[in-house]
Amino acid sequence: MDTQFLKNVAVYIVSAVISLLLIAYIIYHLIGGGSPDIATIAAESVTGRELIPLDGYIMRNELVLSASSQGDVNYLYADGIKVRKGAPVASVYADGGKNVRSQIIELDRKLELLQSSSLGANITVSDTKIIDAQIASLYSVIHERIRVGDLEYTLRKKDELLVLLNKRRIIVQNVENYDDKITALNSQRGGLTSQLTNITETVKAPSPGYFYSGLDGYESVFSSSKLDKMTLADFDAMITAAPNAGGYGIGKLVSDYNWYIACPVKTEQLRYFSAGTKYSVIFPYSSDTELTMTLNKIIEQTDEDHAVLVFGTGIMPENFNYLRKQTIEIIRDSYTGYRVPVESVRIVDGRQGVYTLNGNFVRFKLIEPLFESEGYFYVKEYEHINEDKRAAAFENNGAGYLALNDLVITKGKGLYDGRVVE
Repeated sequence: MDTQFLKNVAVYIVSAVISLLLIAYIIYHLIGGGSPDIATIAAESVTGRELIPLDGYIMRNELVLSASSQGDVNYLYADGIKVRKGAPVASVYADGGKNVRSQIIELDRKLELLQSSSLGANITVSDTKIIDAQIASLYSVIHERIRVGDLEYTLRKKDELLVLLNKRRIIVQNVENYDDKITALNSQRGGLTSQLTNITETVKAPSPGYFYSGLDGYESVFSSSKLDKMTLADFDAMITAAPNAGGYGIGKLVSDYNWYIACPVKTEQLRYFSAGTKYSVIFPYSSDTELTMTLNKIIEQTDEDHAVLVFGTGIMPENFNYLRKQTIEIIRDSYTGYRVPVESVRIVDGRQGVYTLNGNFVRFKLIEPLFESEGYFYVKEYEHINEDKRAAAFENNGAGYLALNDLVITKGKGLYDGRVVE
């Protein structure tokens, strides 16, 4: 038998098998070993915040100003303006049944909206991107609040949305400004004011303070003078108390700039807070105004499952909404890290990470999550990973930790470290 011939045949058969296996391997990775559609997203550095939502009750030293009889009221100061002792703050007119003052208030609201809708100089069409992003963000927030049934918040945001839409109209439709409308409304307001005749009373400030026209009947109930001796039972009685609707109240004076917000919490939440510490507090009802407030005191009782946090500040922002009860958000912590979709995270050999695309190769990169929020993990930045952890990661799988701009695979099948993607 020709031995050389048999060897040649054997080599031929082995070569053919290897070729077939190689072809099968390539086909497996192209169409059989996973989806040909691989989607990626770059690991970007973002800042995330962990928020604690709480109900809060505004507490201030408020003195109700009253008239001796009912009638139309013309306020002489805007809300939040500091007035001296003896200063006239409002004129009361004989009630002619026309409710002129309510019409003036509505005109003032429209004027404020139009004045807020003005744009600065050198505005271009490209600025619509910024305004469109603000509109989209606000619309998303409003939609979410409607979904959870918070219609009061939604109604308070409608004016903010209208201002943004007005600004967009100036850019897109080449509307120069709203000066003509503002002039017309001012003229209309002047006409209404002239109808307010026969002043029956002038209300003056009995002491210096900050003037506010709105009343809710809880001015004496939620007085900050009660804070020093307030107990849990006192607070529980306050939040169930009925408002005081007596008299002819026309406004109030806030005696000083210090004000507080009392927040009921479960006792297990106290581990997040420490008396005397400063916290960043977000007020969604005031266009997400963020204030630094001190946790002045924690009111608790050993046999109760709840407590009250009292935050205080001396900052009085302009156009702030002092709605008595409102939702606030405490920033528990802030993180800077990479944001990756939760669905892209895998557990491989007991270690948490993501698959990334490095050229034509799939690589498994480790992650160290900081926290999860709205479908994303915020993970520690590679540069801030402990040196020992980084060294161990390279020794174990040669991939290391996720780094800035790594392409995280968010869609794909048959993924494994070292896979070739064509």
